[in-house]
Amino acid sequence: MTSPPRPPRTRARTAPTRREFLWQVVAAASASACGGGSGAGEGTDGDSSSSTSTGSSTEAEPTTSTTSAPTTGTTGEPGPELPGPPFTLGVASGDPLADRVILWTRLAPDPLAGGGMPEAAFVVAWELATDEAFADVVASGEAIAEPAFAHAVHVDATGLSSDSWYFYRFRVGEHTSAVGRTRTLPAPDSAPERLRLASASCQRFTTGYYTAYAHLAAEDLDLVLFLGDYIYENGDKGPVRDHVGDECRTLLDYRNRYAQYRGDLNLQAAHHRFPWAVIWDDHEVDNNYVADISSVDDPEFMARRTAAYQAFYEHMPIRVAPPAADGSLAIYRNFSWGDLAEVFLLDTRQYRTDQLCLDEPGEDCGELETEDGDMLGPEQEAWLTEGLAASPAIWKLVAQQIVFSKVDFSGLLINWDQWDGYPKARQRMLDFLAGEQLANVVILAGDLHVGGMADVNAVAGDSNTPVVAVEIVTTSITSSSETDIPPETIEQLVGTIPQIKHFNAHSRGYVSIDVTRDALSARFMIVDTIESETATVDAEAELTVLSGVPGVQLP
Repeated sequence: MTSPPRPPRTRARTAPTRREFLWQVVAAASASACGGGSGAGEGTDGDSSSSTSTGSSTEAEPTTSTTSAPTTGTTGEPGPELPGPPFTLGVASGDPLADRVILWTRLAPDPLAGGGMPEAAFVVAWELATDEAFADVVASGEAIAEPAFAHAVHVDATGLSSDSWYFYRFRVGEHTSAVGRTRTLPAPDSAPERLRLASASCQRFTTGYYTAYAHLAAEDLDLVLFLGDYIYENGDKGPVRDHVGDECRTLLDYRNRYAQYRGDLNLQAAHHRFPWAVIWDDHEVDNNYVADISSVDDPEFMARRTAAYQAFYEHMPIRVAPPAADGSLAIYRNFSWGDLAEVFLLDTRQYRTDQLCLDEPGEDCGELETEDGDMLGPEQEAWLTEGLAASPAIWKLVAQQIVFSKVDFSGLLINWDQWDGYPKARQRMLDFLAGEQLANVVILAGDLHVGGMADVNAVAGDSNTPVVAVEIVTTSITSSSETDIPPETIEQLVGTIPQIKHFNAHSRGYVSIDVTRDALSARFMIVDTIESETATVDAEAELTVLSGVPGVQLP
């Protein structure tokens, strides 16, 4: 899709971001409405089919099969030696099916300097076993780590038993990776009793330590859903840690940034413990970009986006085809947990139309009257609605990046980057849900660095219309609103919206979600600090949705 050029932005890149400006406007609105308010680590490197679809194809080809480049490793001819231990970024798994799962690693002896690998392909051996000691190896093979993909490998380990846990590891030369733990999905025709998920988003490296992941890794989960902003593209420093390098623009820049984030040992621990299903938001490329339009006038933006998409693919355990020749990357897809739940993973960045009103939060600038914006694009929207209508699952979980609920404060504060800025596209989805009379639809979101849970009505924001879904918004792992506005002021104003049953603007953490055949329970897990390397965690709130009963059940 080629969009008309975005008019030049009036704000400089040093001006407040959309989220910062949002909270400033919220505070002003709160004062009026409420009477005022005060203003790179190393891993343990040593010697030692279910239904699925994507935006472009149903079978993705991992980039690990063949190569014409010289190879070296476990069975190849002698070649360049590794300059150091290669498994500095750990291992990961993701996008499981009933008989297979994607296994990931990247060879990077010098992770913050492009990886430090020779310009040669390396043979990487992998093993998958039923036990952590690898006494019962049930699958093994070799993959090719190619320079063109930063020596990352995506192994599709097939022929596995459904609904089963496994352990996996990689080896190249004399080096063996950390051991990862993963699992397969239940069989498509099965009737599971339970699914345990965690949702997470927004992990700005410079803002804090990943203390939430240390606790997430200790939970009893089946899968982690990551809802966007895995990296931040800017070149900022502190307050807790510094980004290496300036703002990302080239493939090397993005590779180094992913390597810096991937080097965090708490993040590695969460990847080592569970399979993940990952989608992106904006900061994997550029703050607030949409489709082929940058946040500021940038004639080189498509080259930048192409680099960012490739780096995302290289660093995620994702079951999709590699980037296309035009640089696009189809990441929307779905998977089923037997007949208990079906998860739809969306892309709300690549296919949408431009934001209105120069994306400046506030009142309508006169563009809403003729607004006909598109959030998902026709192909993805049709895929989603057809999939939801056909799904036999008890629970339909829609995992996407941004807040779906109406929170525009009667038009005084419209956040044009959220679904509030695309009211016709949102109402089209609501009309579909109401018309199909779908039960147990739960929308998962992140992005705004707040936590909350809300009813979603058939007419957006109108509590007099039936509840057709529930939304769960996970707060950030580390990212903050970066404003001096007291969180209590924000919470006071948001608390006036009747659909919102829980809201937290002051804490960091994740959401732990327990799905059974009778109910879905969301626990909002909050850490006491991100400013030191260790923290305690508490369940700040727990809310439930009963199967077949619309809306959030309050304690």
